[in-house]
Amino acid sequence: MMIEDLTDAVGRYVWLQRHLAESLRLWGAGEEDGAVAVYLHETARRFAEHRTGWEALLADSPALGATERVRAPSPGWEELFRGAATGTSDRLVVLLHVVLPRMRASLERFATQLGDVAEAAEDRFCAIVVEDLQGIEARGLTLLDERTTAPSQRRMAARLGRRLADLSC
Repeated sequence: MMIEDLTDAVGRYVWLQRHLAESLRLWGAGEEDGAVAVYLHETARRFAEHRTGWEALLADSPALGATERVRAPSPGWEELFRGAATGTSDRLVVLLHVVLPRMRASLERFATQLGDVAEAAEDRFCAIVVEDLQGIEARGLTLLDERTTAPSQRRMAARLGRRLADLSC
């Protein structure tokens, strides 16, 4: 992978993880359900750790302008958490049925484009993040299942998925 493309991709993951951590902290602070609040705070902390890991992988060449490459992956991410969901179930559906699957799919695609030697660190970190996302998703789905019925989850996920269809990583 070309260094510019690699830096762009890593910059997008930095931006995404930073904004997810901030949004989930805010959601958790206002959450009345204690178990959901703990889940949101723990997940926000993991995303902040991921952001730090991605930042460490940003190329530090002044010619690449790495800090300028930290930007939203696609249109719509800036607005995602500001109005797509307002209640606990909606927020969990957005996170579990929209955000996490898209992030995981993006990371898996990204990993297939990495070189075996030159980008080994990025590949290892990608695998760590994907594994974390799987655990985050499993815990979240348990919480969501306890709070909503399956048909309503599917309807919410479909509605939000259509609304957020342009999101990509």
